[in-house]
Amino acid sequence: MAKVALLIGVSEYEPGLNPLPSAVRDVEAVYEVLLHPEMGGFAASDITLLKNPERQVVEIAIETLFSGRHKDDLLLLYFSGHGIKDDRGRLYLATRNTSKTQQGELIRSTSVSANFIHDRMSESRCRRQVVILDSCFSGAFAEGMSAKDDGTIDIRKELGGEGRAVLTSSTSTQYSFEQEGQDLSIYTRFLIEGIKSGEADHDGDEFISIDELHEYASQKVRELQPAMKPEIYAIREGFKIRLAKVAPGDPRQRYRKEVARFHRGEISFVGRRTLDVLRTRLGLETTEAKAIEDEVLEPYRKQFREKLQQYQQVFAELLERDETITDGDRHDLQNLQQILGLRNEDTMPIEALVTARFKTHQQNLQTYQQAFTTALRQEFPLSGASRDRLRQTQQQLELADRDIAAIESQITAEVEAYHQKLQEYERLFFTATQQEYPLSEATRNDLRQQQQRLGLTDVDVAPIEAQITTQIESYHQKLQQYEQAFVKATQRQHYPDDVTRKQLQQTWQTLGLSQGDVGAIERRINAEIEAYQANLRQYEQEFTEAVGQEYPLSAFKRSQLTQRHQALNLTAENVTAIENPIIAAIDEHRQKLQQYEEVFRESIQFEYPLSDVTREELRHFQQILELSDDEIVQMEAQEVEQKTQVFKSANTVKSEVPQTPDMTISISETAEKPKSSATNDVQPPSTSPIRSTSQDAGWITKWITKWITNLIVFVFWVVLIHNAGHSRDWLIQYAVDLWNHIHGETPANVYPGKCSPRSSC
Repeated sequence: MAKVALLIGVSEYEPGLNPLPSAVRDVEAVYEVLLHPEMGGFAASDITLLKNPERQVVEIAIETLFSGRHKDDLLLLYFSGHGIKDDRGRLYLATRNTSKTQQGELIRSTSVSANFIHDRMSESRCRRQVVILDSCFSGAFAEGMSAKDDGTIDIRKELGGEGRAVLTSSTSTQYSFEQEGQDLSIYTRFLIEGIKSGEADHDGDEFISIDELHEYASQKVRELQPAMKPEIYAIREGFKIRLAKVAPGDPRQRYRKEVARFHRGEISFVGRRTLDVLRTRLGLETTEAKAIEDEVLEPYRKQFREKLQQYQQVFAELLERDETITDGDRHDLQNLQQILGLRNEDTMPIEALVTARFKTHQQNLQTYQQAFTTALRQEFPLSGASRDRLRQTQQQLELADRDIAAIESQITAEVEAYHQKLQEYERLFFTATQQEYPLSEATRNDLRQQQQRLGLTDVDVAPIEAQITTQIESYHQKLQQYEQAFVKATQRQHYPDDVTRKQLQQTWQTLGLSQGDVGAIERRINAEIEAYQANLRQYEQEFTEAVGQEYPLSAFKRSQLTQRHQALNLTAENVTAIENPIIAAIDEHRQKLQQYEEVFRESIQFEYPLSDVTREELRHFQQILELSDDEIVQMEAQEVEQKTQVFKSANTVKSEVPQTPDMTISISETAEKPKSSATNDVQPPSTSPIRSTSQDAGWITKWITKWITNLIVFVFWVVLIHNAGHSRDWLIQYAVDLWNHIHGETPANVYPGKCSPRSSC
């Protein structure tokens, strides 16, 4: 009878499959146990150890294991690595070169199928066949563990058969794990422990059968990792296949077996004394015994701690749901305590600790709630600095994110609703101030009703109203500032020019004023300017009419005008500015009339009626003085009338002196003929050859007067002729003619010379 084993461990894989560092260590540990003569009893030549082999090597080794064997041989196939399935649900054992397509599908030719193993086992004559698969078929993870692989497979259908036993680390829907910090996988570690310690020998026959080894390993695994459920699949005598035996005479194994009786992980007072006696009898050192106790009891202690943690978690969740523990809750807790195998002395400290922590936790939650509420009241939304301060508070209170999430969510919703109400009131208050400012009592009452509707207090709305009021006051001050600038520029009397307009535009833009508000100010002041300008025009019109009626004005008329400009709200400066130009224009016009009157008077003294040349020169002088024809006609008529009266008086005085016919003046004829008819004008009287003494005196006086007048006319004609462009010689000739005429050396009808200044000689 031969005992042959094939141990396969694959820890290195192609991309797509996670590496399993413990797989190679698993086969090395199993190899050591099987090779031990007092435990496994396998010969070294009968154990094949494959580390990270390729598919073909594995298949050859499997076929070698099961072919050419005898019926009573014991064959063991151990595999630690990934177990995977294809899209049809068939099981494959992964090798080092197992790979997948880009779509994640298994490349079957790179792995060993379960069907291949089943066929080789079925072809073998051996009836004691053991297969141990430390692999899994799902990808879930647990705390502190890492899953190997996933999948679902029917192990009994794939590998089951008569005289066979198949041990798996988990069912097709459960998990197999590597435990972090351990050299071996969980399942393999307890398989080896059961053999080495002899604890798997439940019936005490010094042999460890497959069912005993499975029961021991399964119990240990479930105590350490409840999610795992190792399974055994065996037919007939497959359960009782003896895989190993207990090493006799090992004091450590005997001590280990005694320690294993304390399933709770705690050694009682009597148990402590019993172990001390046994340790002395077996000759074990205290440190060695302590190491055995820790190794054996640690799973039980861990299981006990996990049970306590389960109870603690349930009790804490119950307190979080309702701070008061009802009778029904207490009954449920007692049932849980019995199921977990816990005593009252185990659960009472837990409940006291959880209750104290719960109260402290609630207080911390309230503290954080107050801090968060205060922060939101001060600013919303929160700034980065405020968030950092709240995180520090959270860390100091030892609160998790899930603890504060509900608090922040609830308070944030409340604060958002509160701020929405504040924003609505702010909008209402702002709209009211835009319509009227300051607010009337009626508007105030409406705002109070809106405040009550929104559920806001005076303290809530006071900052809003203060802020808006301050902004409005500031804006109104800027409006007043601009109004002052506009008044200063216009003095409420005249419209601004283009330069001033640009300066005012820069002013209101700098102040940040709206164009509509600026327009309202300017329209109001422009209306005042328009009224002022209208009053100025009204007074100017009335003053013009007054001086047109009489000039200079009488005291009575001046009094009326004073009352009038006071009624029009005009100042003395305004009146002076209006009157002075008008008076100056009147005086200037009167001076022009006087100038023309003097020239005309002197002209008719030398010749009458006037010649066409003289009439033309007078007309040119009129144009230079800018006098109208109506004014000239009236003035000339008056002068002619005065001259006629003088002639009549002179004729009366000199009635005894015979007059020549050509000296008579026909007044009616002069009045009837127009000024432009120089040929029909009445001639001035000539000097009589017979004079009396009185007549000589009068003649001398007239001659001097005539000489002076002609001198003035001469100067006037010189200016006119010079402006007309005549030469100096012509002017000299004209002066000689004028001198001869004054001294009577030329006839009167020759005046002012045979060649007039505007005619050609």
